[in-house]
Formats: sequence, structure tokens, C-alpha cells
Amino acid sequence: MTLKTLRRVLLTAGVGAMLVAMVGVVPAAATSGVTGQGYTWTNIKVPGSYATFPVMVNNKGVVVGAYYVTSTDWKNGVQRGFIKQGRKYTMIDDPLGVSNTVTGMNDHGEIVGTYTDSSGADYGFIDQGGRFATIADPSADNAKDLGTNVDGVTDSGEIGGTYFDSHSTMHAFSYKKGSYMTYNCPGQGTGRDPTNIFNGVAGSSFGYVANAGAMSGTCFEDGTGYYNYVNQDGRFNRVPNYPGSSDSFISWVNDSGESGGVYYTTPTAANGGVPDGYIYQKGKFTTINDPDGQYGIWLNGANDSGLIVGAYYDGLGFWDGFELTPTH
Repeated sequence: MTLKTLRRVLLTAGVGAMLVAMVGVVPAAATSGVTGQGYTWTNIKVPGSYATFPVMVNNKGVVVGAYYVTSTDWKNGVQRGFIKQGRKYTMIDDPLGVSNTVTGMNDHGEIVGTYTDSSGADYGFIDQGGRFATIADPSADNAKDLGTNVDGVTDSGEIGGTYFDSHSTMHAFSYKKGSYMTYNCPGQGTGRDPTNIFNGVAGSSFGYVANAGAMSGTCFEDGTGYYNYVNQDGRFNRVPNYPGSSDSFISWVNDSGESGGVYYTTPTAANGGVPDGYIYQKGKFTTINDPDGQYGIWLNGANDSGLIVGAYYDGLGFWDGFELTPTH
């Protein structure tokens, strides 16, 4: 999802195919971990950028995400998209956008993301060899701060994301070969409720998209309720939260059965809490902490080899990107 949507719902949603196998599993005990335990930590920073936010990595090790060029862009929420192949960075911006985020790239090189136009509305895009096409769900309200957000693409070309209707309700959707399909999670709220702890957000979201077609998301109910899920073939399957957390959000599951995300203790996500990352595999949760120890970290995506990308808040309060390469 775009960073605008990230700020709006206070999470980064994501998934991979094997999370379906975890549905119904009782949450395991958490194990505390040293930052980067079992991983080699490598910083990711677009050259000359003010802040960098990696979102996803494909099975060829290509990292995609967004970055801010200047402090003014950071202040105004204006970002640009990038892909990183080895040490080479390439800027990816839809020509219709004044702000762009790259959120996915399949193993065939198709790139997807979200752009914001000059009116403040969001639209998805797909970039196929430099040819851009807009992805706009026909049920979306294309008013300021609404519209369509694209969050990933499979090797078969299926795209997943979230759109906002005229009542500001979120709906998850998929798109393939010109056809859109809407998904509404059981118990989702509708409209905007200013008392809702998540800035009034209600409805369904899709995030990380797996090659097998599974898509993760969060169901925002009325009031303060929400739960995380994986949608597989139209079925919404709830997933366990990090044990003892006040808020917990799944970000991905890869085809090797490893999942991850972010969690909060007290205070909660909606009240300025500091997020920690977690990795879940073989019945155990392991914590990945902010290397600066106080500002927070986001684990955003992983490929099937277990390479993880994300961002943390540095000592100045800005996003710095990283990748974690397994050493085991």
C-alpha cells in the first residue's frame, strides 16, 4: 500500500501463500531476539535521498519501495518510487503522479504501485517495460485522499489492493485481465467514525500478494475492533497476533512458511506506540528490534529465500531502509 495509506491505517499489510497453513494455530510463545539475530543486516538508502522505505523483495532479490528526496517532500508526504537490483537504483514514477510508491514486482519484471495525482486522489499503476497503465477500481471514489491503492502482483499477473468508496469505506480487490473483484471481510465496519482508534478507518484491505494468489489484510470493524486475515480463494481466514501485543499486524508469509510483521505493546499503535518487528516460523515468534532502540521498526516483506526488507526510524526520526539476509 502507499505510504499515504500506511499513515492512514497505521499499518503495513502483507502476506504470502503459506500463511493459510497457519490458520487456526494457537499463538506460540515469543522468543526475544537480538537485532538481526540469524541475519546479516544491510542498510538500503537511495543515493541522495532524505528517507528510504523499502516495501517488498521478489525471488530474484530485487527490492522495491519509496523514498523522499527532500525534507519538504517528507513534510508534505511526497514520495518517489524505486527498484534496487544489486547496487543499482532505478527511479520508477508514473507520469500521471505527483507522488509515487512502488509496492510490488513479480519475477517476470512487471512492476506495480500507487500514484497520487494533482487532486490528491490515489490510483494504482502497472509498469510493463516502461509502459504504464492505470489501475482504478470502477467502484472507487476518486476524491482527495480516496481512490485505489495497489499492493502487489503475482507471476500470473493478478493484482491485489484496496479502494475507498464514496462513504470512505475500504474494500479489498483483485484485478486480472481487465476484471475487478471486490472482497469484504466478515464483520467489517462502514463509513468513517472519528472515534475509531485507526483514524476512522473501516472496511477491508489487501496488502502483500503471494504467487499462489493468497492475499493478506486487515478487517476494520466498527468502533475499535479489527483482525488480521489471509484471503485464499475468497475465504477470509484469521491469523494469530504476536503474543502479549496490544496491536499486531501481519506483513507477509513466504512460500517457505516464514511470516512476519509488526507489533506494539503499550501504548498502542493509535497512541504513538513504538513498533517492533517479528518473525514467525515453526511455531515460534522472534523479535527484531529497532537498531537505535527507541523509535520503531517495520518488517514489510520477504521472498521465498527468507530475505526480509523493511525500514526503521533512525536517531533523527526518519525512515532508513534495510534488508536482512539469513545466515542459517
